[in-house]
Order: sequence, then structure tokens, then C-alpha cells
Amino acid sequence: MAVILISASVAPIAKAAETAGSKCTTLGKTVVKGKIKLTCIKVTEYKWAATPVKPALASFYNPVPPSSKFKIGTIQFQASTVNFEFGDEVCRENGFNDGCVFDKSLTGSVDPDSPNRWIGIDLVLTNQTSKILQAVDLNFTYYMILPDGKYIESAQGITYENSPIEITLPGNKSTTMRIAYELPKTINNLNPILVVRDNSAAKAKDYFFYLNW
Repeated sequence: MAVILISASVAPIAKAAETAGSKCTTLGKTVVKGKIKLTCIKVTEYKWAATPVKPALASFYNPVPPSSKFKIGTIQFQASTVNFEFGDEVCRENGFNDGCVFDKSLTGSVDPDSPNRWIGIDLVLTNQTSKILQAVDLNFTYYMILPDGKYIESAQGITYENSPIEITLPGNKSTTMRIAYELPKTINNLNPILVVRDNSAAKAKDYFFYLNW
């Protein structure tokens, strides 16, 4: 009588899917699934539980708090005071700046008939290298966010003390840079967010800072 041998292959045990409510084995272990973080907890047995993933600091959903410091490359940034009457300083420095006129003493002053107004933001930059950095060494642009969500870039080409186009950063020291925005007077409800865009890499990256209104 011929004996027929039947070989049976044993399939490996499938690993349980890591989803909220499914079983897990290691207490406290975490895994990230898309925008959800799963944490292994114990109810009557170990199970995965969904917990929110905290966005990275300086991201759109988690801006750097007011007066806190954040490093971008070799520069440490800290958003400081906001000046809603910045036009006075802009026009005193150079009466030829937009929104300015000369008074009788040929001193620059704010043009009351201008449709725009100036807002200034102090940004404390700490050069964490020993090299003196000039404005041309800083590859950043600065934005505020309008009520409709659009970005407005800081004013370029105007002159005033410690502007981004004139700033000098001594090595291993902090320097206050003033960023100016020329905004229509009709805009009153800006988002209190400063956007610092790092243009040093092939793809620009934005960092977000809360402003202390």
C-alpha cells in the first residue's frame, strides 16, 4: 500500500493591527499612526488608546510663546514688544519713507492722510557663532497673517534704526532687530502671529511666534 504524505505549511501568526481599542503587550509603549498617537494602557487588559500628537514647537499649531526663545540654524529668535505707533520712528529716521511727510522744520513726520499705518515688531536675535553677521548673511523673510489668512511681508527698502536691511549681529551677543509692516488703516484685527521664513535651504521653512499684543 502506498503511503501518501501530505505536508502542511504552518502560517505565521499575524500581528494584531495597532488601532485604538485593539490589544497591545507593552505598557506605556507608543506608536504614531498618521495624526494620532496610540499609547498602550491597561484597562482590564493592555489596549491601545488614542492620544493627540502635540505639534512641534514653532509650527502653525504650536507657535513659540511670547518672550520664549527658539533657535533657527545658528540664530536664536525671541519675539519682543509690538509698537502700534511705529510710524513716528520710521518717519523721524527718514522723511522719504512711505507714509511720511516733512513738517515746517523739515523733520519727517507721519502723514495723517496716508491710507496706511505702521506697526513695528522687536525681534531679539542672538548670534550663536563667534563671527560678525551682517544683513546679507541673514536669509530670512518676515510675515504677519491678515484676517483672511493671507501673509503680508514686512516692508522692504525703507530705512530706520536696526532694520533687517541694516542690522549687524556681533558674535555671541543678542541684538534687537525692528521689523516694520505698512498696513491699511482699515485692517484692525490682525492675527497676533509673526512668521519667520528660513530661506537658507532649497525648500523654505516657516516658523511661527506668538506676539504679545
